[in-house]
Amino acid sequence: MRRRADDDDDTDECPYCRKSIYDDAVRCPHCGEYLSREDAPSRRPWWVLALAVVCILAVLYWILRP
Repeated sequence: MRRRADDDDDTDECPYCRKSIYDDAVRCPHCGEYLSREDAPSRRPWWVLALAVVCILAVLYWILRP
């Protein structure tokens, strides 16, 4: 017989959606949020990528200019 997640001792509440999740969960299966910053994938700010592209284009222009 299958037990409900609310009845298990090893569950906790998601801090974002307040649904029941397992204590050892890294990510909430309901809302998809990571439960800690250490587990979340690192994301670079968009301006870092934009700056890198501009720098590459500037170098290519400098190398290929007539």
